[in-house]
Amino acid sequence: MPDKSMMILEKAMDIATYRRKVLTSNIANAETPGYKAKDISFQVEMKKALDDINNGNSTSGSTFEVFETVNTMQNRDGNTVNIDVEMAKMAENSLTYNTAVQLYSRKARMLRDALKAR
Repeated sequence: MPDKSMMILEKAMDIATYRRKVLTSNIANAETPGYKAKDISFQVEMKKALDDINNGNSTSGSTFEVFETVNTMQNRDGNTVNIDVEMAKMAENSLTYNTAVQLYSRKARMLRDALKAR
């Protein structure tokens, strides 16, 4: 049976990776007239993943709910991307991803060491 904590960390990395794609798209479209900034909620997606894992459901291939961000002011051309906000979100997301990677690596090392000790 797969280790539950490793499944959770894998899902956290998947969600952060997808969120990075969404945020990168926002930054790439910062000058596109009418473009609406988008995001996903890491917390909501992680809760869905935890529910799936706890219920024994497969979480592979799941889709994430992308929404338009509503807290940014629209530019004259209708674009809602605020580079400073997007960069702050990218930094936060990178910390989340890097933390999950470090924890996953430590857990894998602990499992490997436990198997060697046998």
